[in-house]
Amino acid sequence: MPAMRKNISPIHHLRSSRRVGFGIVTYRPGGNLGPRMQDSYQLVVIHRGDLHLRIDEGTHAVRAGQGILLAPGGRETFQFSPQQETTHSWCQLQPELLPALFTPPSSSIATAADCSPWLLNTMRTGWRLPASTDAPHDIRIRLGAVLMALAEFCRPFAIAAAAAMSPGSDNAASGSTAPVGPLPPALIRTEAALQEKLSHAWTLDALARVAGVSRGHLIKLAREHWSTTPMERLWRSRVEEAARLLRDTGLSIAEVAYRTGFANPFHFSRRFTAHFGRHPRAWRTAAWDGIGTGKESTE
Repeated sequence: MPAMRKNISPIHHLRSSRRVGFGIVTYRPGGNLGPRMQDSYQLVVIHRGDLHLRIDEGTHAVRAGQGILLAPGGRETFQFSPQQETTHSWCQLQPELLPALFTPPSSSIATAADCSPWLLNTMRTGWRLPASTDAPHDIRIRLGAVLMALAEFCRPFAIAAAAAMSPGSDNAASGSTAPVGPLPPALIRTEAALQEKLSHAWTLDALARVAGVSRGHLIKLAREHWSTTPMERLWRSRVEEAARLLRDTGLSIAEVAYRTGFANPFHFSRRFTAHFGRHPRAWRTAAWDGIGTGKESTE
């Protein structure tokens, strides 16, 4: 494998075995790697520069601050920025080490996505782990760190998938005309932003910036995959989170309204009643009494 690399700088740290671990390397402008066959799950994160990655017949662009999860079986060729040095880190583990309870969402495979600050830092420093042998204790140390990194990268994809298939969602509704299959990366980024900052004063322009597409294209994708607009998706997410808070906490209706991004309790009550068919107070009473609180009308 080293013979496939070109223009590698001396900055090349590895805390890994073939089975599990981390590494980080800097390629000089125009550096490349491959073609190679991927034999593990490998998360590649770009810290500086950029990457054009060919996997079988598909090409993927990964810019600084983004990562891409590679699955076993793909034939890969890496081409790094011709204009500047590219620093990328990776973590990997063999398929047999992947716990049965953790399966990366299919939408997260070979999809470039933004990394959280925590993940960027973890990937940048993971090679500093003190263990590098195949002794069981050392493998457990590296395996725990790699699984945490993979889970963090997959989290927005899992949130989006759960939201798409949750009761009352467009994709879960019977007779929905929304396409079945992985969400486009732009909608994954949008959904993750909504889940992480639900009370933020989102505008369509702000959501489009997060998604990395134009306003018009975001609306088009939302209508195709969610059967609604991005802003209506936002309001639906807010009332559904509000319902959870009403059911599971003792917060006042006003507090629930403000925590979920509504300007005032009146606006919250109007939206909530339109979605669930009951005033928030009546919905909470029904929930606490254990009687039906399912969605009874739609917007």
